Amino acid sequence: PIRMHLRGLPLVRGGAAQVVMAHMFGMEAHTSFFVKSSLFLFVLMTFGEMSQRCYCWAATAMLVWLLLTSSWIGMSNDDSIAIIAGLLLVRGLPIIVMRLLTIAATYPLALSFKYVKWIIPKYSIDAATFFNCDGCSAEVAERRKRAIEQLSASWKKKYPKCQEFSTELKKMISDLRFTSARCFPAFNGVVQEYLDPSMALERTEGVDVVDLDGNKSMDISGSYGVNVCGYETYKEFIETGWSSAKKQGLFLGSLDKTVLDNIAMLREISGHPEVSFHMSGTEAVMCAVRVARFNTGRKFCITFGGAYHGWWDGMQPVAGNERIPDDVLCLKDMSPLALKVIEVRKGEIAAVLINPLQCFHLNQSPPSDPVLSTNNRQVGPTPGYKEWLHKLRQTCTACGIPLIFDEVYTGFRLHPRGAQGAYDVKADIVCYGKTLGGGLPIGVVCGPKNLMARGDARRAARVNYVIGTFAGHPFVMATMNAFLKWLQKPETVKSYDVMAQNIDAFISKANAAFKEKNYPIKLTNWFSVWSILYTEPGRYHWMFQYYLKDAGVNLSWVGTGRLLFSLEWKKEDYDRLLERLLVGCEAMKQGGWWEPPVANIKVKLMTEIGGALVKNIFGASA
Repeated sequence: PIRMHLRGLPLVRGGAAQVVMAHMFGMEAHTSFFVKSSLFLFVLMTFGEMSQRCYCWAATAMLVWLLLTSSWIGMSNDDSIAIIAGLLLVRGLPIIVMRLLTIAATYPLALSFKYVKWIIPKYSIDAATFFNCDGCSAEVAERRKRAIEQLSASWKKKYPKCQEFSTELKKMISDLRFTSARCFPAFNGVVQEYLDPSMALERTEGVDVVDLDGNKSMDISGSYGVNVCGYETYKEFIETGWSSAKKQGLFLGSLDKTVLDNIAMLREISGHPEVSFHMSGTEAVMCAVRVARFNTGRKFCITFGGAYHGWWDGMQPVAGNERIPDDVLCLKDMSPLALKVIEVRKGEIAAVLINPLQCFHLNQSPPSDPVLSTNNRQVGPTPGYKEWLHKLRQTCTACGIPLIFDEVYTGFRLHPRGAQGAYDVKADIVCYGKTLGGGLPIGVVCGPKNLMARGDARRAARVNYVIGTFAGHPFVMATMNAFLKWLQKPETVKSYDVMAQNIDAFISKANAAFKEKNYPIKLTNWFSVWSILYTEPGRYHWMFQYYLKDAGVNLSWVGTGRLLFSLEWKKEDYDRLLERLLVGCEAMKQGGWWEPPVANIKVKLMTEIGGALVKNIFGASA
């Protein structure tokens, strides 16, 4: 036989050669190590994506193993496993590094919420401990009890029709039952026995709202962000719109000159050539994300910690959404690591979605009284946010990733061109809603042709179906037209500056008054969005919203968390509001609600939550 020498081993042609080839690496002694290593790498590479990567990598490994052990190559199982482990290591290391980087950049609650939601217990503080759960004296507890009883009795006389209306409506509308719980959850049971803050509207008058009982209240709820112009101005838009649209009635599916006029104005405002109409801000975001995924062919959408992009469960990664989306990466806002993740994973990212409102409460959910356990509210304009948006814009441009601005809330509130105008940043796609409808429901998406396309130019079966029955409704288009024409007036543009000056003066004057009278509150604002901060620890700060209502101030269900001014407010209105804020403050002080806590609030909270958790674990009623 003709002998060959390879690696010092004699090889013989024919069957003997295959035997030697099968054990050429001599890995039999290390097979267990390579099997364990392969399994470990496999788990790290596919964790959280079992439906996709798992099957792909398992199939690839099997094909490689079949090839190496086939008669063509003839390697042993041991050597084949060693080679597969090596290939997994080469391919797996970049994936593992990318995953670790993503975890480091991820908003912490997005990582933990799917587990935490099953752990945090719901519990109630009973009437016996309601008034002294901060360790106060018996005298202070009695003051608080008398105060809430007096307030309850007063409301029964002041709001009889509103309370009757609310009681009946709660039987039929779960939304109202949900939004009636306006304080820290543990206190809701007792508070709702005394107070119902629901307001049944009769009419609006300037900055005031008038309820069914004839009570006037200054509105700082802003109608969930819609009221930018002022209620009287929206009445004009609706009347103007109806006079134009009533001749068309309900006819849908055909557009008219009003729509073309709107598109021309929206193109100028957004800086983009194409426009898509929808019926809500949530729908607008759904459309923007959908067209971005379709036209980039990528899966992931980047959002940032605490940002709200509508109630759609495909874009809400934490509280409020039972189905946690697996195609959304929720990162830390203003984090250099977030930019690095975008760079590293650019081939997977369809869009980066920004809600500029996060500048006011960075990496936090929207502020509200239901989460106010003490003076733990931290809101206010974030320094460096404009520079961050510019860095994000540069990163998205360099990586070829569309940047989407969710301007449903901020559009036309910050600036006539929204956050794009306020921060001098141009997004690739812009979503509008709320006030743009001129008082009626609306959602709008603006973007370039290549990102707004609904079909594939080369593949007939690839169609991106985004449409709605009432999109482009004649009445909505007409009121929008009235709003957009109003927005173009020089006096409108000037009114934004006047409002900013009035708000700055109000905030300064109010904070000076609170400090002088030793009230533990402080106001902060971001453009016309503002909030009330509490400067001292306390378990009853959420009670302030009830005394504000009694003083003639209307708030939304988030209480003192997020408040809004409109362009309609005049200097005398701000002065009148300050008077009512001070009345509410004095009532809080006299009622004993702002007495300094005796017990450590954090310890009390942990004790209560721990006790409720134990009860839940052992099946007792919390």
